[in-house]
Amino acid sequence: AAEKESLQKLDLTEEDHLFFIEECHKYGVTPLTTLFARHRIPFVGSLPWPERVVKVASYDCASFPLLRELCAHFDHLIISTGATFDYEITQAADIVKNAGRRLTFLHCVTSYPNSLDMCNLARMQWLRQCTESVGWSDHTLVERDGITAAKAAIALGAQWIERHFTILAKDQTKDGPVSIRPEHLRALKTFTELPPEERIQIAREEVPNWDAILGLPS
Repeated sequence: AAEKESLQKLDLTEEDHLFFIEECHKYGVTPLTTLFARHRIPFVGSLPWPERVVKVASYDCASFPLLRELCAHFDHLIISTGATFDYEITQAADIVKNAGRRLTFLHCVTSYPNSLDMCNLARMQWLRQCTESVGWSDHTLVERDGITAAKAAIALGAQWIERHFTILAKDQTKDGPVSIRPEHLRALKTFTELPPEERIQIAREEVPNWDAILGLPS
């Protein structure tokens, strides 16, 4: 099919992976990847990752055979939970925990972009019933909202923030409108180094409607 032919061009070779791992090592960054096909797991899992951590996309949170196979090759699964029912999230948690693997859940609004009043960051509170390690997968519009939602999530206790990142102009990449740039990443890093009480104060000042971005736990 045309779609399969188009997507196959995005497959990374072993050389691509090794280059990526080496570049991350050079700059002191922990490399990780996302797998979308079960047949690729043994190959990708055999690569020399310094930390055996893998990201799972929202639509695969309920792909239980995929999760089981990932647990056989990786030590830490970071799983986005957008577009997933509560019972599927709890089942995913059971699979990872029963395999003795570390689990992180990311609250995610599967909309590109999503607005601040769609973030429902209190959902992280519900996810903590499944694992203490939680975070926020942020798809807000950078030009309009900057890193406001990410700051609010950190202020609310998010230990992980996922954001698309680019060094290209926004019109040169498909995900440009929801991708942060180096200056945003530096600002986010600086924000994480502030005392907790200062983070919450700044976040509340920057969010026009705090109750709206907070939403409800479930």
